[in-house]
Amino acid sequence: MIKKKIKWKIISTVNFLVIIYCSFFLIPGSDETPPIIPHIDKIGHFILYGSQAIALKQTFINMNLKSSVISSLMICFILGLLIEILQPVLTNNRVFDLFDILANITGAISTISILKLIKNIK
Repeated sequence: MIKKKIKWKIISTVNFLVIIYCSFFLIPGSDETPPIIPHIDKIGHFILYGSQAIALKQTFINMNLKSSVISSLMICFILGLLIEILQPVLTNNRVFDLFDILANITGAISTISILKLIKNIK
């Protein structure tokens, strides 16, 4: 049986580029038209940073880094914080949003916690 190894570095890099693109190049919705679901962008933050945390964790495990969970969570937190700080500086249509940072870190922690729980159940 052939077992394929997932390329977590590639997944992490692509996810990082998607985060950067969405954070700096994607134009947010207009304030004149209310969204169907208020604050739906927080779901995107939750999902993107959750998947980034998992990809980083697996990359660090493959590199035999002992504190893979803490390292991946710290990187996700710092990345989200830096992006929120840089958005108003580098763009004309973005502002600092503390709730984006909370959605980022909640997504990262929740995803890793759920996967750890599932792994322990098996």
